[in-house]
Amino acid sequence: MRFDGGQALVDLRAFVGDGAPRVAGTPAALAGRDRLAALFEGLGLAVERRATRIERRAGAVDLENLTVRVPGRAGGPARVGVVAHSDSAPNAPGASDDGAGCVAALGIARSLVAHPPARDVLVIITDGEERGLLGAQAFMAQDPAAKELRAVVNLDARGASGPAFIFETGPETAWLAEQVAARVTAPRTSSLMGVVYGAMPNGTDFTVFLKAGISGFNIAFLGDMAAYHTPLDTVDRQSAQSRQHMGQTALELVRALDERMPDAGPPPGRAVYGDVLGLGVLRWPEHWTLPMALCAAPLLGACCAVGAWRALAGDERRAPGRKAALAMMAAVAVIALSALLGWGFGAAARAAGLSMATAPARLWALDAALFAAAVVAAAGAGLWLARRGVDAWSALCGAWAPWAAIAVGAAFAVPGAAFPFLVPLVVVSLASLGAALAGASRGSQPGPAAFCGLAAAAVVFLPMEPAFMDALGFGVGWVNGLRAGLVGVTVVGVMGGSRAMHASSGR
Repeated sequence: MRFDGGQALVDLRAFVGDGAPRVAGTPAALAGRDRLAALFEGLGLAVERRATRIERRAGAVDLENLTVRVPGRAGGPARVGVVAHSDSAPNAPGASDDGAGCVAALGIARSLVAHPPARDVLVIITDGEERGLLGAQAFMAQDPAAKELRAVVNLDARGASGPAFIFETGPETAWLAEQVAARVTAPRTSSLMGVVYGAMPNGTDFTVFLKAGISGFNIAFLGDMAAYHTPLDTVDRQSAQSRQHMGQTALELVRALDERMPDAGPPPGRAVYGDVLGLGVLRWPEHWTLPMALCAAPLLGACCAVGAWRALAGDERRAPGRKAALAMMAAVAVIALSALLGWGFGAAARAAGLSMATAPARLWALDAALFAAAVVAAAGAGLWLARRGVDAWSALCGAWAPWAAIAVGAAFAVPGAAFPFLVPLVVVSLASLGAALAGASRGSQPGPAAFCGLAAAAVVFLPMEPAFMDALGFGVGWVNGLRAGLVGVTVVGVMGGSRAMHASSGR
């Protein structure tokens, strides 16, 4: 079942109107809600309008939330809610933040009217989100329907383009990730995003629902930061692909929650998860993470030790780990150099007043230069190791030692953050095992394993770079450098494996 992105554009133009900022408590905000309510009523749905006044030190704020109940086939309490906010930031037309969320909620309601859900679904359009999540707080405190909900899908935006990321979920990540894997056709998500976002001071309406014990999903697109909270947040600026992806992702999640969620809400259990190129979701129980890391890292070390022992001769066989230690030192140097370069780029960007809102192209150029520099540094390290007679297996072991250290550390301290580190480590470890076993009869060559590791790192890490850049830019430049360095050092193992295969073919 497809979300109608074309109709969503028509709805968006009708809702945004002349583009006047819909600041909570202003006539423009009321007019925007009137237009949105009329669109819902045009679907034959009743709109409940609940006004409230919130007293603050800076003065009272008049709010009005809209709630729309979409009848289900069996009726009953509305266990699932769709949430967006109707207000905008001052001086911003709010086409994306959060016009995109409002018309996505409207489009979902339209789809549910055409194909009714199993039970009632509640659409909640809050007011005053930009003033401190006031409308969501008022809904939870005053609206009787709040007691019905078990999960919500919250829709927001921090830009005007890019994929719609499921960047935060409720605590029952195992069951929730299962729904994403089973129902979302183009998922963009990672448990790492939830860890990073949880450490930030930001909040959305979803924050209020989570604190009230209501689970679910938080979805937003993050690209084109120049439009965020500025006059550039117009209908024409908004990406049609982002609007479609948000609506489709949210619709599929609402259908999954409606059809599969138990009456008591999502069952407990945590998972580590992430998408693979937007084609599907890879996931496993969180308690598997540390054993996986503690198995993968020694497995890689053992395979490399056996391969190096076979590759070395004479006295060198007595201490094959020396060459691996030298390769590890080179890998750490590449990562440290990349982190230092990233820190310098970040400092220069801040001194020049560059940000993802003011100069995204320049920061993207800096990021690309950082990755290129990391690859060049890794290639140089590979040549340096070759001149010192470091065999390919030792080079592979040294290149992946930092990955193993980070994967084990993350698995122990913050399992949800381990996904992008552990998946490539497991891949290169299993590929190394295959190469080592094959080498028992045909000569040990680590080249295929090294290429598998690099490919896994590229597939898992590089698609996340736009999200990192949109969210963080070069605000913490050394982290950009660390990411670049980690991807870059995989080249050390590839170079060693390539040299070994070349030498073998020449004999």
